[in-house]
Amino acid sequence: MKRILAFLAAMALAFPAAAEEGDLLIEEIVEDVLLDDNGNEVPLNPAESTTAGETVPADPASDEVFIPSRGSAYPAGEGESGYWTLPMDITDEEAVWEMLMAPITVVDIGKKSGEKEQTYLYREPDENSLKVGVVTCESQGVRVLETRDDGWSLVECYSSSFHATKVEAWNILVSGYIPTEYLKQVEPNPDMGIVVDKLTQRMYIFQEGKLLTTLLVSTGLVQWNGKKYQPYNETRSGEFLLMNKVGTLISDRLFCDMAIRFNAGDMMHEVPHVKNADGTQNYGTTEPKLGTKCSHGCIRVQRYRTPEGVNMSWIWKQLKSQSKVKFVIWEDWQGRQIPVPAEDTLVYYNPDKGSYYHRGSFCYMARNVTFQPFTYGELEQAPYNKLKTCPYCTPPLRVGEIEERNAQYAAGGDHDELLTSLQQGYYEYLRGE
Repeated sequence: MKRILAFLAAMALAFPAAAEEGDLLIEEIVEDVLLDDNGNEVPLNPAESTTAGETVPADPASDEVFIPSRGSAYPAGEGESGYWTLPMDITDEEAVWEMLMAPITVVDIGKKSGEKEQTYLYREPDENSLKVGVVTCESQGVRVLETRDDGWSLVECYSSSFHATKVEAWNILVSGYIPTEYLKQVEPNPDMGIVVDKLTQRMYIFQEGKLLTTLLVSTGLVQWNGKKYQPYNETRSGEFLLMNKVGTLISDRLFCDMAIRFNAGDMMHEVPHVKNADGTQNYGTTEPKLGTKCSHGCIRVQRYRTPEGVNMSWIWKQLKSQSKVKFVIWEDWQGRQIPVPAEDTLVYYNPDKGSYYHRGSFCYMARNVTFQPFTYGELEQAPYNKLKTCPYCTPPLRVGEIEERNAQYAAGGDHDELLTSLQQGYYEYLRGE
């Protein structure tokens, strides 16, 4: 317990108070989950259980194939496919596209507020039983595990708990019961699909069965707001549909343009900016953080155009209201690793005093320059070792950067000890403590 309290105190110093986009839609802030104050150290890994509402953490293994339903008490059934059982491998374009085009099962409780509305999952097929999870209506997908004859279905999803909800299951994979009549299957937009990977902090846009381009993003980071820690900042993983185009969100001094809702208070939008005294836009405090976690739950997307001409503005123009583009978020499970590119992979630079290395021979950073190739294996050798990573075209990270992140996510570790400790309140809640 002392070790966790010391860690929390350190985090308070590391993260200053902040208000941001994901908080605008929530009017009430409730108390955070309290840690065990009986003198006993809170375990950093949830206890195993197979009851509704809990998952069974898988044993860490370097050769594990990671899927979104990792640790579920309900293994994939024969013939089951789709988001929940597909390995998180962005290089398998055919499989990812098939997943993005597959129907999605959402919850519709019949209220006009649609994707702003949330409802509960229950431990038993009874609305008087314990609430074990939160699901957002119309936009959030669920995995259907069992359809019963008594009018109830057992489903699984990452709980979309926000700070005004009663079940404080912060991005925890939960299973529970919901009335079958609330479930409906939706065919996603056939022209486009999007994957966000919280491990790589990249967005992958697919069209016509192929990966079109890769963008830098920032997902949520648990932070201290001056009074408490905010576990609800963690971007909830799962399968979603992009719904209404909201427009510009203003939070404190941050302007978040082209916001599109995907999960109640969470939206994707252009990387925020502040206004200078002369009215111009200043991205100096937010843009350098793209590619790392730093938001309050929303997904920030780069404004620079990739070589394919794609940025947040392009996405905004592509999407119509209620476009129902499937939008999936891959969980950064502990043990997942980023592969190091082969040494003979080509990267590019401008030999005429260029400062950056690039993904290809063309980049909008210098649209009139044709960059020259060199190999990824030479990146740490002079003169290439002084090159910076291009913020437009998302070339591969350096070996050292990949190794640093992989060490953080190594099997058996805990890349976010703060979030893990705050999640413990949920398991105590399930046990009635």
